[in-house]
Amino acid sequence: MFFRFSAALILVVFVSMVGIGLEKQTLKMKRAVSGQYFQKDLLLEMHAHLRLKIQTLTAPSQLARIDHTASPQIIPHHPTIDSGTSGRGIPSPPVLPLLRWEHPAPSSD
Repeated sequence: MFFRFSAALILVVFVSMVGIGLEKQTLKMKRAVSGQYFQKDLLLEMHAHLRLKIQTLTAPSQLARIDHTASPQIIPHHPTIDSGTSGRGIPSPPVLPLLRWEHPAPSSD
């Protein structure tokens, strides 16, 4: 009689310990998933801020402000006969850099 009671008690304790272990593992995985969702939200927000910054920096009004102090890597140089003057010794306006967008990023709604 005592043997059956002990076996039943050990079986109940074993099942409860397995249940506790599974609950801990489930909670750990839920925490990891919620952390990933939080990280995804942060990255989407940063992506939106960077896209906005790109749009504001490459707006035509901003590009028109580029003066002769811009670096030569940004402004392509096309040598001509008069070497940058428009005939009367007046320097020509700076050439705006060309933006080549092949595939715009999909909007996340």
